[in-house]
Amino acid sequence: MTSPAEKILPKMQATHQELVTLIKGLDQETLNRRPPEGGWSIRENLAHLVDAERAHRRFVEAVLEGRPIRRLEGFDLDRWNEERVARRANQSADELLEALEAERRETLALITALPDDAWEKEGDHPVLGRVSVQHVLKIIGIHERMHLKEMRQLASIQA
Repeated sequence: MTSPAEKILPKMQATHQELVTLIKGLDQETLNRRPPEGGWSIRENLAHLVDAERAHRRFVEAVLEGRPIRRLEGFDLDRWNEERVARRANQSADELLEALEAERRETLALITALPDDAWEKEGDHPVLGRVSVQHVLKIIGIHERMHLKEMRQLASIQA
């Protein structure tokens, strides 16, 4: 029988490697170019992924440890994301990639150490509602794939 980790890890690792390869192959102009219709640059997407991965993992850790997750009245995910990206405005793509690599190492360590009975533990996420550890860990990879697609599209725009 295939474990949840065996299902999640190959896709997560492949997507992450594609993202690293993309970022390392881009010049500063392309990394900082914003989409014509507005939104984040590739570098800003990368900044977002650093904080999003950390937040998802910390949620999982809280669920696993049985710590209650505070309900945040009036929580605005878009505003939270914008604030986090703005805090990393002075970081280079290399620094952001290094930070994402550190976050990913911690996430992988968590996933590989999870006992079978931990995957179905649930907690109340401030945005997603009641979710399992497995669901949130899947979201990390799905979220990275979504932003990788956006970054590829942005990289292909001719200046």
